[in-house]
Amino acid sequence: MPLITFSLQHGRTFAEARQRLATVVDEVHRRGGALVQHVTWSADHTQVRLEGVGYWVAMRVDAQAEHGAGDLAGLGGLLGGPLVQRITQLVQHAFQRQLP
Repeated sequence: MPLITFSLQHGRTFAEARQRLATVVDEVHRRGGALVQHVTWSADHTQVRLEGVGYWVAMRVDAQAEHGAGDLAGLGGLLGGPLVQRITQLVQHAFQRQLP
């Protein structure tokens, strides 16, 4: 599976977006169990890298968007596709705008 990238406009304050990134990482780590072997945060908690056997995913937030990239080649199609789909769903859910 090739490198994946995405950007999602979050429409939130920078602090709120940073907190939502932490929520996504906690959820991926909780649901991924043994698949997530390393989680490395930047000092300001605006960037994170998740790693495991055969994959890595990096995410960061800025004032406008949440960005992500990853290489899931080592997981193969059987696990890679569902994992990418689940991470994408978690990010979209965490950063979607709620209607008033």
